[in-house]
Amino acid sequence: MDANNNARHVDYRPMRWEDLDAVAACFDRVWPQREGIAGTPLAPLIARYLTLHYLEASTWSNLAETGDGVLAGITLARVAGAPTLFSRAHDELERVRALIVADPRGAAVVTMFEDGFFVRERILEEDADVDETTQAELELFMVSPDARGIGVGGALWRRLLAHLRADGVRAFFLHTDSSCDYGFYDHKGLTRASERIAADHPEDAELAEGLNTDDQFIYRADLADTALAGAVDPNEDTEVRGA
Repeated sequence: MDANNNARHVDYRPMRWEDLDAVAACFDRVWPQREGIAGTPLAPLIARYLTLHYLEASTWSNLAETGDGVLAGITLARVAGAPTLFSRAHDELERVRALIVADPRGAAVVTMFEDGFFVRERILEEDADVDETTQAELELFMVSPDARGIGVGGALWRRLLAHLRADGVRAFFLHTDSSCDYGFYDHKGLTRASERIAADHPEDAELAEGLNTDDQFIYRADLADTALAGAVDPNEDTEVRGA
C-alpha cells in the first residue's frame, strides 16, 4: 500500500492517554487562538487545557487514525453514571492551567472561559433542561483539517450513535457555537434546545473581561429518531466543542 493509500485508510479505536498530545495539537489547528495568543507558547497550552476540560468528563472515546498513524478525528462523549476514561486527566488539567495563568495573557483567557464561556454554557443547560431529558453529552467532535472529505466525520457520527444506543441512551445533547458550522445541525434535523445570542446579552460582558462574542447553542438528539443514522453524510465533516 502506497503512502497516499495509507493516508486515506482510516482505523477507529478508543483514545489512549498517549494520544493526548496529538489531540491537543489538532484542537489548536481547528480552533486557533485569537491574535496576540496564536503562534505563542500559550496557544498549545490553551488547546491542551481545553482538550483536557472535555476529556476530564468523558466516559467514551472514538479516535480515527490514518493508516500511517496520523490523527484524523475524534469524538468524546459523557454518559451519565459511567466511569470516566482517564482519572489522571484532572491533575494534568490543573498542571496545564497553572502554566497558563502564570502569564497574565493566559490568566485572562482562563478567566474568560471559567467565569464567562463555561458559565454561559451552564445557563444554556438549565434553559434546555438537559439534566432531566438526556442521558449523555457529546463533549468533543473534531476532524483534522488534513482528513476532510474522506468520510471521517460521518463514520465518527455513526459510531457515536451506535455506542450510545447500545449503552441505553435515549437522548443526548451537545454544545456548539458560532465558531463552528452550527447550521449543520439545523440542516440535519437536530433540535436546537436553547440558544444564547451574544448581541442580546450585553450583560455577558460583566461575566469576564474580554469574553468572546460567539453565539452559543445546545442541540438535542433523540435516538428514537431513525433519521439520525444518516444525519452526517459520509463525506461531510463538522466540529463540536462540549461543555
